[in-house]
Amino acid sequence: MALHVKNLDFPPPNRPRRGPAQPTLKDILVARGDVSPDDMFKAVALQSFENAKLSDLLQGLGYAKEDVILRAASEQSNLAIVDLAIDPPSRLLSSLVAPSISLRHLFVPWKYIDEVLIIAVSDPEDIPDILQRVNSFAKRFEFVLAPKSEIIRYHQTVHGSALSAAANEYVDETLSCRNWVGKGPRRIGLSLLLICAALLYVAPIPFINIIFGWILIALLANGVFKASMLWARRGIKTTDHKYKRPKKFPKMSILVPLLREEDIVERLIKRMSLLVYPKELLEICLVYEATDTATKQHLAQCKLPYWMKTIEVPENTLQTKPRAMNYALDFCNGDIIGIYDAEDAPEPNQLFRVAQRFETGDENLACVQCQLDYYNSSTNWISRCFTIEYSILFRMILPALERLNLPIPLGGTSVFFRRDILESLGRWDAQNVTEDADLGIRLHRMGYRCAWSDATTYEEANFRVLPWVRQRSRWLKGFLMTWMIHMRHPVQLFKQLGPIGFFVFQVQMLGTVSSFAAVPLVLPMWLFTVGFQLPLYDLINPALFATLIISFVVTELFLLVLSSAAVKSRGDRSLYNYVPMMLLYWPLGAFAAYKAVWELFVHPTYWDKTEHGINDTSYQGEIDRLTSCPEDSENSYVPVPSMTIGG
Repeated sequence: MALHVKNLDFPPPNRPRRGPAQPTLKDILVARGDVSPDDMFKAVALQSFENAKLSDLLQGLGYAKEDVILRAASEQSNLAIVDLAIDPPSRLLSSLVAPSISLRHLFVPWKYIDEVLIIAVSDPEDIPDILQRVNSFAKRFEFVLAPKSEIIRYHQTVHGSALSAAANEYVDETLSCRNWVGKGPRRIGLSLLLICAALLYVAPIPFINIIFGWILIALLANGVFKASMLWARRGIKTTDHKYKRPKKFPKMSILVPLLREEDIVERLIKRMSLLVYPKELLEICLVYEATDTATKQHLAQCKLPYWMKTIEVPENTLQTKPRAMNYALDFCNGDIIGIYDAEDAPEPNQLFRVAQRFETGDENLACVQCQLDYYNSSTNWISRCFTIEYSILFRMILPALERLNLPIPLGGTSVFFRRDILESLGRWDAQNVTEDADLGIRLHRMGYRCAWSDATTYEEANFRVLPWVRQRSRWLKGFLMTWMIHMRHPVQLFKQLGPIGFFVFQVQMLGTVSSFAAVPLVLPMWLFTVGFQLPLYDLINPALFATLIISFVVTELFLLVLSSAAVKSRGDRSLYNYVPMMLLYWPLGAFAAYKAVWELFVHPTYWDKTEHGINDTSYQGEIDRLTSCPEDSENSYVPVPSMTIGG
């Protein structure tokens, strides 16, 4: 064989290899003049603060390019460098290792010659770990070096279809809704509709009383839940915005799924560039669909910084955000995986504070959910009410759920996961249109927990009626899907969540949809309380109706109290005037609820896309104000002077 490779017929892992001391990578780079002594000193100093290899730091800081480091690594390890484009790996070996594993550890089986398996790696430091994953495939191994970019490109070309297919089915079948497709759901939906119509025809009065009895239960459950959250929220203080440096900065990969977002791409890149975090440890992944030619062409014209990259998701009959993230995850190398939406404007210090929460959390802390708010709240009354609703959820309910260690329905953005836990949970359910809420329930069932952070991300509120209904219908459909999947085995769910957690799950998923769907039946009760007679209510049992009236009025008044408390927590006094408008805002959800129920049986995986960037340019001044760094941010966030070089 003409190519010189290194024979690594390794002894057992517990028997270290002895031999003459070899020069280190840093010594070779400095001796060859590839990296100056001063720059190398800075990189080595940073390594004590950052969870990264020296080779990655040197590239991330801009001190050395990949080919320079690869040549130095070849000299240090005595391994040859191969060009995978000119001499590609053997296709017979392509299925030897799962592509998700070889991508995660950046290697590829290259050749099999004379009973020796030759493996191409991007970094000699990874060889001991790789050997543990392939030691059953051959008796002898040899290694060669290949650029990381070529290894990734090879997997995209050869294994793209397999990775795309796997992205649909990572979640265990018993916890996924991927079988809820085809004619089956439609038949079930039609059967339920016929049963309800038959009951209404045969026994209208009992049937109507059953419906209003269910509405009463939903009202009482929601009232108890909201009251409990308001009580539990007391005494929870927001954290100090001054950053406290963790001992080790983790490598973070941020997924930003894009679909028809060509108009907002440039603003997105600008907002991501404002994040204050060591750029050598940051990886922003702009994920787009292969069929989205407009976004693809727009990204091709953008000059991205070295810490941003694009990931193209292969075409598939299923096109959802969770599927795209499942596929993209294999091409990320971060230990912490975060998610942003295309219109997001996070506070610059958010990633620092997330890293701090993970470091101070215990081993069961699986994710950190950051606070969401709106930068265009003053657009109209819908956007203001939407802002109040988000304040209730993210400033009142989520902190209370964390305090009580109860299931948290995660948001679809500004949520960060420990990668190892995320993968052990099966990533995201590709068929669930509220994959965030579903994952929050799954991680709680498995004994993990989620932390809430008041580090805020600002979004664009839907301020138009029809887009608001479409977005809300997708959320409610996902709640129904999540409830249906997790209730397949209710006894097991009860044991895993506990009595209170089980109750909270019912209120969050089924109770939310029931409350919106019941609006046309209960809203006229305001008219009844002031003397109007409505024939429908004459069919209801008097005791049930009296209880229902009292529960409805008390629940509505309590919701106003909760809204006021949320507005106070946000600190925007102008929203107090719109708290009474919430009584007119909630009925919009009735249209969304009926649309959600219809789609659950007819188009369960249909993703009703929310259009972004409608009026964010009009609020650029407000975005700049909200996302400006706190005072003395440079001194608060930077652990050593040289860290600013990466940004």
